[in-house]
Amino acid sequence: MFTRTPILDCDSPLARALPRAEFTEHHDTVVAAPPERAWDALMGIRWADLALGRPLFAVRTLGRLDLADTLVTDPRGPGRPTHVDPPHYYASGLAGRPWEPRADAQRPIESLDQLREFTEPGWLRYGMDFRLTPLAGGRTHLETTTRCDPTDEVARRRFRAYWTVIRPFSGILRRDLLRAIRTRAERGA
Repeated sequence: MFTRTPILDCDSPLARALPRAEFTEHHDTVVAAPPERAWDALMGIRWADLALGRPLFAVRTLGRLDLADTLVTDPRGPGRPTHVDPPHYYASGLAGRPWEPRADAQRPIESLDQLREFTEPGWLRYGMDFRLTPLAGGRTHLETTTRCDPTDEVARRRFRAYWTVIRPFSGILRRDLLRAIRTRAERGA
């Protein structure tokens, strides 16, 4: 079961890095496994494990990544880790121009502090996090939130047009990620 809940001002490291994020998305599920197993599943998920997301990601990256072997959390990809607190929290962050399908439309970001401090005009600061909260009965509440914050009005207009088109697919990808993590954790992989 998945839910799409409204974004609340949560006190996560990503929310503190992008507190005024105008474009957000949140999805969650319950995993019938403890946080440690859900964490291991998150760290082991490859883009090729995503039934629906795999073709979407292949189109988005124009085939630049070998999907069969690339972990979602690979430091060279869009899931580049910027804040990790095992087994409870994982965040990735980028400064990019996702509306431009060029490899040079990204700036490397190494930490959430660096993401917060990035203010160069014409860019989008964005990130995705995973929160794993223990529940009774050895279960885990697994949440993912995406936060996007343009650095100026030009980037806001460009991203708004892009977001209007891709947002439904973004939701599909995130729900597929949660499903794959849940399935892997519940199987004990």
